[in-house]
Amino acid sequence: MTTRGPTQMKIAKGELVNCNGQEYVILRVVDLSQVLAKCVNTKEVELLEIRYLSPWVVKNQDVAEKKDIDLLDVAETDWEEARRRLEAIRPMLYRQERGSGIVARISKETGYSPATLYRWRDYYSNSGLLTSLLPTKRSGGQGKGRISQEVEAIIEHTLENFYLTDQKQSIKETVDKIQGLCEKASLPQPHWNTVKNRINWKSARENFEKRFSKRAAKQIFDVNEGTIPNAEWPLALVQIDHTPLPIMIVHDVDRHSIGRPYVTFSIDVYSRVVTGMELSLEAPSAMSAGLCLSHAILPKEKWLSEDIGLPDVSWPVYGVFGILHMDNAREFRGEMLKEACREYGIDPQFRPVKTPHYGGHIERWMGTASQKLKTLEGATFANPKERGEYDSEERAIMTFHDLEQWLVLFIAKYHRSPHAGIDGEAPIDRYRKGLLGGDGKLPRGLPMRRLDEEKVRIDFMPFIERTVQSYGVVIDDVYYFSDILRPWVNAPDPKNAKLKRLFKFRRDPHDISRLYFLDPTSKKYFIVPYRNTSFPPISIWDFKAARKAAKSAGIKDINENVIFSYATRQQEIQEQAGLKTKAARREDQRRTQHAKARKKREKDLPKTMKTEAPAMPPVIPGYDPNRKSHFDDDE
Repeated sequence: MTTRGPTQMKIAKGELVNCNGQEYVILRVVDLSQVLAKCVNTKEVELLEIRYLSPWVVKNQDVAEKKDIDLLDVAETDWEEARRRLEAIRPMLYRQERGSGIVARISKETGYSPATLYRWRDYYSNSGLLTSLLPTKRSGGQGKGRISQEVEAIIEHTLENFYLTDQKQSIKETVDKIQGLCEKASLPQPHWNTVKNRINWKSARENFEKRFSKRAAKQIFDVNEGTIPNAEWPLALVQIDHTPLPIMIVHDVDRHSIGRPYVTFSIDVYSRVVTGMELSLEAPSAMSAGLCLSHAILPKEKWLSEDIGLPDVSWPVYGVFGILHMDNAREFRGEMLKEACREYGIDPQFRPVKTPHYGGHIERWMGTASQKLKTLEGATFANPKERGEYDSEERAIMTFHDLEQWLVLFIAKYHRSPHAGIDGEAPIDRYRKGLLGGDGKLPRGLPMRRLDEEKVRIDFMPFIERTVQSYGVVIDDVYYFSDILRPWVNAPDPKNAKLKRLFKFRRDPHDISRLYFLDPTSKKYFIVPYRNTSFPPISIWDFKAARKAAKSAGIKDINENVIFSYATRQQEIQEQAGLKTKAARREDQRRTQHAKARKKREKDLPKTMKTEAPAMPPVIPGYDPNRKSHFDDDE
């Protein structure tokens, strides 16, 4: 069986790591970027850069094959079972309790065997993903909890109608009630700890609100300006938001203005370090939010060196965070973000309406960056009085890449500057002490470094649902095909044979030339390209502009050939016009950024399968508008 190595790496004392093919054991974590380690072969002690380390994997090690999982296909009952398993092994993961008796105690309380508990611990330790604990079969079969559906129903009913009421019944009284009902029904009586675990698995705020009042829950759980509960260590709570930047940037070639870009930032509330960034010429969307979050989770050394061109700049902030605070914008409320957060154990929380102080930390950071940008050439201003006779477009000098570099350097400087909101401490110092200890703080250790960059990026990518026909898949009048789709042509819905099965495809709006398809059999992602491979890569925005132009020209029978023809024609017209207008220059710069992103992905993604295109079908045969699902992104 082919196997995959770990999907994350732990950096801590005693861990075995690989550096340049040599096995090392970590003796001490020196700082956020270095460890002191001893080479197993030479016995020499060396100072190693964390960015050059990888997990040490023993050859022929028996590692279970890790298959990709479409998060949106996982049943809610399976998610619940995975969470139960995680709660069961949590003391083993984080060493909340020590000693050989802990596994025996957990086994007695939960009914799971010690061998099963150890296996689950290893699965989760290697991946850090909730999906590693999903049952191997669908709910209702082997692998489900030891409690029958009848007992589960009694527990749920009693919790809702007896425990979660303003009578404030105790856990003991609730257990007695449940056991009494089970006895009357001649059913096995659940253990006291089983009921307690069910209570703990429910939302703490929901429990508190039902037992006391909404006002009391608000006082306990709501955020107020100046302090946010649960932000007691690095990456416990992260905030994310978008903003247009107050500066005009110029085209790479002719250096004329192309307008203001947008940026998405995420910030760690505890330390105030910036965890992620996504600069774009497109308006905020689910995709920009996903790119920012994957950037926040993944290590940044390779990105700084290869994409930004600043290999000497340090931004040692990475790792999965606990809670994600967002406002109520549309781009934050899609299924993609919800399921991705669930997969990585992130708790998404939305800012209540008319409570601006909930996003105070991220908004203050964006204000800090905006104020600094206003000191640069090409800055825009809040109103005509503030602007005076200053011509922002004429004074603009920075390209997209220049601005990206400037933001990275500004973030690096900000990280090392005193911050009034954290008692004058520099954000990176507070972040480091929170992880490694200092000033009386106990060390929590460095966060796990995710190694599965491709999976993280795809998990935070918008999706769309389609049936598979003999000609492949149609999305926005564009045909896609790959051999991997052949077994699923006209496949029936497993739950209703009268309907055709809908499959989920993920697509990057910046490059619609390929889809990402999770094959239900192999459980691996495959790339599905255009069926007509002569079509050029294009963004969804350029594609929609071309389709709109075709409609404006009075063309009634609009298909993919017409649309791509207009897209090519529009680009040629802009090139011949010499990018005279700001809109034309902005579109050209967008294409440049999309091309750079494609080049980067080609280095990291698996190659597409060789595709044998079937015969050309009618314009859009079998296309059923009632079965259409829109992208989980802004139109």
